[in-house]
This record gives sequence, C-alpha cells and structure tokens, in this order.
Amino acid sequence: MTIQNPQIAEIEATFRKAEQLRESGDREEALKEYTRVVYFAPRHWPTYFHLGVMFGEAGHNELAVSLLSRSAELMPNDYAIRNHLADYLIKLHLDEAAMEQLKESWKLDSTQRNLSALLKIGKIFRESNRPAEAIPYFEQILTEHEGETITKETEDLRTVSRWFRALSRMSLGDYQAAWDDFEIRNNIPGVIVPIMEGEKWTGQPLDGKTIFLAFEQRFGDIIHFMRFIPKVREMGARIIVQIPPELDRLFRHSFPEIEFVLTSHPIPEFDYYQYLTSIPAVLNLGAEDTISDAIPYLQVNDSDIQPLPMRNETFLKVGFVWEGNPDPDRSIPINRYIPLLKHRNVSFYSFQLGDRRKDLFDNAVGWLVVDLGPQISDFYDSSVLLKQMDLLITIDTAIAHQAGALDIPVWLMLRFFSDWRWDLEQDSNRWYPTMRVFKQEKLNSWTEPGIKLEQAFEDWVTKQLPEKQQDNTS
Repeated sequence: MTIQNPQIAEIEATFRKAEQLRESGDREEALKEYTRVVYFAPRHWPTYFHLGVMFGEAGHNELAVSLLSRSAELMPNDYAIRNHLADYLIKLHLDEAAMEQLKESWKLDSTQRNLSALLKIGKIFRESNRPAEAIPYFEQILTEHEGETITKETEDLRTVSRWFRALSRMSLGDYQAAWDDFEIRNNIPGVIVPIMEGEKWTGQPLDGKTIFLAFEQRFGDIIHFMRFIPKVREMGARIIVQIPPELDRLFRHSFPEIEFVLTSHPIPEFDYYQYLTSIPAVLNLGAEDTISDAIPYLQVNDSDIQPLPMRNETFLKVGFVWEGNPDPDRSIPINRYIPLLKHRNVSFYSFQLGDRRKDLFDNAVGWLVVDLGPQISDFYDSSVLLKQMDLLITIDTAIAHQAGALDIPVWLMLRFFSDWRWDLEQDSNRWYPTMRVFKQEKLNSWTEPGIKLEQAFEDWVTKQLPEKQQDNTS
C-alpha cells in the first residue's frame, strides 16, 4: 500500500488540530496529530518545537533538547526556540551549551521581550558560583532600553535583576554596594511580605523613639540578623521585635532588654517600623561593621541544662542533622554520617526533627545515636541541648546559625550553590568563628565533602580526646 503525500493545506490543518488538542489538554491525541505532521513534513519546525516543549513539560528533558535542537536547526533565526532549548539544557546541567543558545537568542532579538535571555545567563553564572561574571548581565538588564516606555514585564525583570545583583555582591562580601538592591526583595513578583502602616525607619534619629521590627524570611535569617539589634539599641530606641513562637523563649532570654511580640498577636503602637533584615541596609554597614559583633549573642539558663546520657567509655558529644526544613533540597543521606559512628569514644545525638527521624532506624543505627527529637519543641529546647555538644554536624542552615550564635563548634555540609552568607572559597565563615564548611565541589555530589568530613572528624577526635579524658579523670 502506497501512502500518498498530503497537500500542504492538509498538513497545516493537521497541525492546527494538534494545536487545538494540546491547548484543550488532550496531550495524547495532540501527540498523535503532531507525529502525523512530521511524518509527512519532516522539516515542519513548529511541530518539533511544540513536541519538544510537550516532552519537556512531562520531564523528558533529553528528548526535549533533541526535538528543540531540530527545530532550531530548521529555523535558526527564531530567538524563542533557543530560549526554550536553553531551559532544558539547564535542567540537564549543560550550562555552557545553554549560555551559547541564550547569547545567540539575544543577538537575534535584543528587544524588551527577550531580556529574560540575559537574566538566564546571569543566573547560570551565579548558580555556578561565579557571581562576578553574573553581575554584568544583571546590570545590562537595568540599563537596556533606557528612554523607552518600559513594560510591566521589563519592570519585573529589572526588580529580579536588582535582587540577584544584591545576592551576587553579597557573595563577594561587597555588602555596602549590595544593601540598596537587597531592599528590593519586597517588590519581587510573587513574594509575600508583611504589609505595614505607619512611618518607615530610613535612618531617622531613634533616641526616645519606639521602633517596630517586623518578621520576614526564615528562622535562620532572623537568628542571623538579630546580631544587629544592639546597634539599634545604641541609638536610644525602644525596640519591639516581631517573632514566630518557635523563637520566643530563646530570644526573650537572650535579649532581655528587647520587647517581643508574636506574629499572631496585634502589632503594638510605634513611631517607626522596619524589617529586621533591613537594619544593615539602613545603617549602611560594611563588612567589618557587620561581622565585628560579639559571639555569642544567644544564651540559655545554665540551670536548664540537664546532663545527657552517654555511652560507657565515651568522652565527646556530637550532634547530627541531615535534612533541613522546609527545604528538602537541603538534605544529605544519613549514610554519609554513618562512617563517623565507628569512633567508640564519642556519643552521638540526633537533632533531626520531622519524618526523617526514622532514618536512624531504617539504617539500623538507632542504637548508636540518641534521638533528641522528642525533647525539642522550640529553639530554646534545642539551644539547651546544643550547649552540651562538643560539635554539631548539620546540613540545615537554621540550626547552623543557631549553633554559631551560641558559640558551639559547628560543621556545615553545604550544597554546591548556596546562600550568600556562606563564603565561596573558604572552609571557614566570617559570621561565625566556630563554623567550618564542607562544600560540594560538584553539583549533587557528596563524595568529596564526605571524604573530607571523615578525615576531619578523625583528626578532630584525635585532638579532642586527650583533653576530654583528662577532664573526666580529674
């Protein structure tokens, strides 16, 4: 049987039918019609494009790249094809190939509608731990098309570009250049921030005034930025800080001269308001100003510390956390910690909360590790327990901030691309003198930092034991 090649009109009709099916959500039937089109018209580039996007949306990234590459080959001057192709190359971690497509896309179309190509290039550099190379692309977005009427989409892109420029500069330790951009975070599309009424503090004298500092971001951010409270108090202000209940007891004990109000309670009267994480921007603090604050600045009552059980013939206490909350991407398989358990002179304790506590028993190490989860209801409880640790090893950054602010030795397991406050090239940290960082050298690979962790732990135990053994026998 010979299949007759249909006319161009029939091919276009089939393509339109495929489009209608796709738009109506009938992907299976759309796929059949698209397949008919490329069977009879193998150079029909729009079909390869839509097939590529469809397969990409379904998670078939390799197939999406193949189909979109074919579409780009057939229609080399279409900037949109290259942008979509870059998206799936990024998902496959083929960053250099993605940047080539995005740069070509910008050459083909440098109008406002294609500014996202520059943003994506900047993001690739930033997320490759190359912030200095990322900054020029964010700045280009802020200066392109000056004098033109700016669309809402362009305005949103400029807002995001300022935010990424801030984070990039902060990664480089250039804080004073970053603070103004850092304040743009509350204008990013989709970001929900507390809506405040009243006069905002932008540097006005505070002597005899009441300032209300609103809660935003996450636990780790708040713990980190509480170090700046004394600088505001030195200005003669009465300070009220809004906090979630999990931090209530710890902060009230650590900062008795400060008033606190829970996020669920009414906001009291004030003269000025500001966000807690905006203090360094208002004061225009430089690197030395931000880091020179005394550690520790979190405290607990010594009378609340009850000795933890230790296994016989052990002298050191080491805590673990292997998953962060609420970000499951900040997690490490517990088996990366298991080699450390061979040290018979160390008692181990889990500070892990949530469902991942069961990993102790799923990996048959529950008998070697004391599960402290049932004893922790808030950050004060965990702080009391942390004060007994000789070392905490964690991937969760909230408890890393907490341990650092308590002056507890803490080792932080860090992803390849991470937050601005964890130094790019160093294994120490400028904010917390007791912190050591074990960072991924390759994306999604814990092999190298895991090996370094084991060796460092071996050295640390060897160094610590004689002193601890002497303390125990004296």
